Amino acid sequence: MSKYTDARNAQLVIALLKEYGIRNIIASPGTTNVPFVYSVQNDSFFKVYSAIDERSAAYMACGLAAESGKPVVLSCTGATASRDYMPGLTEAFYRKLPVLALTSMHFTEDIGNLSTQILDRSVIPNDIARYHTSLEMIENERMAKDEELRINIALSELTRDGGGPVAVQLITDGNYTFSATSLPKVNRINRFLPEKISEWPELPDNAKIAVLLGAHRTFSATESEMLEHFVETHDAVVFSDISSGYHGKFAFGSALACIQLQNNPIRSAFEPDLVIHVGEMTGDYNTMGFLTGLNCPVWRVSLDGEFRQHFARLENVFQCSNEFFFSHYASNKHVESGYRTKWENYDIQLRKRMPEFPFSNIWMAQQLHSMIPAGSIAHSAILSSLSSWDYFPLPKDVRSSANVGGFGIDGCTSTLIGASLSSHELCFCITGDLAFFYDMNSLGCREIGPNLRILLINNGLGMTFKLSNHVGSQIGPSANIFIAAEGHNAAAKSVTGNQSPARAWAESLGFKYLSASSKEEFNAAKDIFTSKDSEAPILFECFTHEEDERTARDLIDSIDSRTDSKTQLKKTIKKVLPKSVIDSLKSLRH
Repeated sequence: MSKYTDARNAQLVIALLKEYGIRNIIASPGTTNVPFVYSVQNDSFFKVYSAIDERSAAYMACGLAAESGKPVVLSCTGATASRDYMPGLTEAFYRKLPVLALTSMHFTEDIGNLSTQILDRSVIPNDIARYHTSLEMIENERMAKDEELRINIALSELTRDGGGPVAVQLITDGNYTFSATSLPKVNRINRFLPEKISEWPELPDNAKIAVLLGAHRTFSATESEMLEHFVETHDAVVFSDISSGYHGKFAFGSALACIQLQNNPIRSAFEPDLVIHVGEMTGDYNTMGFLTGLNCPVWRVSLDGEFRQHFARLENVFQCSNEFFFSHYASNKHVESGYRTKWENYDIQLRKRMPEFPFSNIWMAQQLHSMIPAGSIAHSAILSSLSSWDYFPLPKDVRSSANVGGFGIDGCTSTLIGASLSSHELCFCITGDLAFFYDMNSLGCREIGPNLRILLINNGLGMTFKLSNHVGSQIGPSANIFIAAEGHNAAAKSVTGNQSPARAWAESLGFKYLSASSKEEFNAAKDIFTSKDSEAPILFECFTHEEDERTARDLIDSIDSRTDSKTQLKKTIKKVLPKSVIDSLKSLRH
């Protein structure tokens, strides 16, 4: 029976080498690479060769890889051993030879602290490896999942786009024990290309499929057509948000439903069997929160072909266009699972049960989202404004976006101004006070036209930090001064339209200024704000209160307040046990 190291990082490397069918290993003598070397020499799957000096070993790997046409693994210890791989890895780089340099070492925190045999390998020459990473000792499941992903990336890069060498640093803690009799179950990630379409996997029969649309440029007519044909034939649901770029008939704003389902006993009926991920990151925390707890496979579709695993379990990456993918998997027969209808009906029921919200960002989104004129462009600042407006999908003939790439508050107005330069239609920016004042210089741009509309929700602080699900809310009022940055850009604690520095700045630059501190004032001004008749750009500043904003968010997040038994137990424990005891239990878990 094979005996393997007890070090999980090394176990994952060995298990994935077997999944990728990589057998050939050239090992050099040393101590820190004992966990790896002793494990593979005990496993008959591997063919292990010995080379005393690492310079020679690397060149041997080049010859073996070139002659066999298969990847070769190098294993060495710390000190200058890895430095001697460089000539051979340079050869491999320029000849595109699949050589994996697995260089072992003790803890990285010893780097620079006069520890023997510890060198800094964090930076490597540009032409010795296509990819390099370091695998630390694994302390929890999150680390294990991350390292499994990076090992997948490393092994796939050996042969991707012609292939080449890869460098992986394997950390050991010096506890050389070998009691493991089996390797962990690992998830190999596969990359599929259009030219090898015969190798593409089949869609699972009668699977409940969710298509997650992250940030994406506006879908072309062909992309929309192919997506919709796929959705129709597989009864799939399309999770979309402000930044998704898809505005077709199957766009489903999932934020409202997903927040209700996260700890709901009916959750399992809505869980997909497969998630198809298109686009980049999303600012829809509600939908991501629902998906993150899943263990279903994820198929990512992207022209870049990169492995990106943010939720669930990345299984396949399709390096192709959206049109190619969806046209390939669209079927001539229709699946009638009722899955999409289940989501749509649940959303309808939730909207029928909408409570009365106080004057807040969420209330304004509820009132205004359907009033945005056809053909308009709408951009939301990230976090509070983005999440508020994700609850109320915009009309399908409104193009929308948000700066979820860098996810900063620093340029939402500037981005919308840039978009307005390419369109004569109305362009709306929904922003909070921190984001607005951060980017307020953009209002001075001489290129701004009368089609610009800015909705400024001013509650005097960063509201995201005071929502009930944020630690700032738990801290209480003392979080306001620094964490939520209360009191900037105002001469007094309570600001009105007459005192507003935003008004003074905007009007000095030729903007028309509107303001509201109540629902009545908002309703009196909203038609002017959404009208195309204005000869000047418009700033509509609405003053809200922290308590109302928090109440509105709590109300909309708990329309369906059912909770599963596990969540109920947690709530009971929090009520009964002192916080110090709960913190102690959390530390034990980690």
